[in-house]
Amino acid sequence: MTDFILSIDEGTTGIQASFFSMDDFSMLGNNKIEFPQIYPRPGLVEHNPEDIWNTTIKAIENSLKFAEGEKSSFNQKKIAAIGITNQRETCLAWNKKTGEVAGNAIVWQDRRTAEFCDHLKRNETVRKMILQKTGLVCDPYFSASKMHWILEQNMKAKQWALTGELALGTIDSFIIWRLTGGQSFVTDHTNASRTMLYNLHTGSYDPELLKLFSIPESALPEIKPSIGRFGFTKGVPGLPDGIPITGILGDQQAALFGQNCVQQGEAKITFGTGAFLLMNTGENVVTSDEGILTTVAYSTAQRRTFALEGSAFIAGAAVQFMRDNFGWVKNSSESAELAMGYPRDEDVLFVPSLAGLGAPYWNPKARGVLFGLSRGTQKSQIIRAVLESIALQNVQLLRLMEKVSGQKIVRVGVDGGASRNDFLMQFQANILQTLLARPANIETTSLGAAMAACVGVLEEDVTFNKIEIAREFRPEMPEALANASLYKWLKAVDCVNLFYKS
Repeated sequence: MTDFILSIDEGTTGIQASFFSMDDFSMLGNNKIEFPQIYPRPGLVEHNPEDIWNTTIKAIENSLKFAEGEKSSFNQKKIAAIGITNQRETCLAWNKKTGEVAGNAIVWQDRRTAEFCDHLKRNETVRKMILQKTGLVCDPYFSASKMHWILEQNMKAKQWALTGELALGTIDSFIIWRLTGGQSFVTDHTNASRTMLYNLHTGSYDPELLKLFSIPESALPEIKPSIGRFGFTKGVPGLPDGIPITGILGDQQAALFGQNCVQQGEAKITFGTGAFLLMNTGENVVTSDEGILTTVAYSTAQRRTFALEGSAFIAGAAVQFMRDNFGWVKNSSESAELAMGYPRDEDVLFVPSLAGLGAPYWNPKARGVLFGLSRGTQKSQIIRAVLESIALQNVQLLRLMEKVSGQKIVRVGVDGGASRNDFLMQFQANILQTLLARPANIETTSLGAAMAACVGVLEEDVTFNKIEIAREFRPEMPEALANASLYKWLKAVDCVNLFYKS
């Protein structure tokens, strides 16, 4: 009889629980519940940890009920293991002995520590030290400055630090602590590598960074391999005691793993509001001062595998922009139909810097710009330029990753809502001149957590996993034309960057 993995996706706006068959990774009982976002004032974003925990329990209970309804042979005794994936960088403090939380979690989007980070960055020695050790830029995005703020501003956290009762962790460590009844205070290498306290070269917290941010190592969770044993359920409503937790991955790393990108040179693009790109660089730690981040892709007891990471601020949001601001399209599929409704005008170009320019420019003042309009320009040509810009910016990031790593990208997995747009995926393959693979299940974040947990409980090699590919997109554009299109678009981006330079 088939056993199942419970996958828990601790997202930024909601929690998703689902079950995956250990035979073929088919999904059942999928349930997602949103929880409240807290905005104390502009630039600040918080979550109530009890909201996160209660929503997690409710999502699990619903998923169990749905799975039992979908498959008569399913029951609680069939749960072989648990895999967890989570919003990264969000952090909180609680008491190791009592479980009391010190206050709200500070979300990765929160900018309250911007001034503190700017102060650190002005010291070039410190900036380079952080980059060299962590592979990250000194930014409020990451956990270290948030944890520093909690220790400076939260009286409970201050007191617990003095008595040795303080737990400072990311969402994965908090959820594991609760799932195990307070028995396991742990994290994995992927989440630890996003704290800005983790040394990529040693695989542990760095004493110099801990001192810089005034964080006691005793308050931080033990770092364990992403695929392994994290503890066992104890006292969780709806779940039997003793279920092992055997896989933990940050959300973007889970999507990479869910795409089965376990070999060097394999990459993934998640098309959400923005586009999130990761490239597997194998066991090589590749750091860059060009705006590309270095992170742990996954780890086992035997080795750590690394990745380069980049993000474009606008992807699916570009389609929403056309829908909400102009009423030109109803959804992504309609945008594809309209884009093909009139011959392409190669002079009509769009730079989607609606929220500034990301890597490698990092120009927050930039705005979206449309080039090449004439009296004869049609709406469909503008829609096409907007869709093409989503793919073009991804090529720019992936080419930069190839340059930094010295490694050719051999395959790109795609997921997320906009990956359903066949026009966009074909153009992405054309302009990248690389095979694109879209899996049958594009819920690759939840799938990746389940695959990691499955490998962990079976104690198999990561190559044990296989995923079903729904469609492959192969380049159909001549390489010379693809390069010319990219070159012209990059000239447009340079113009926008120059125009909005401070």
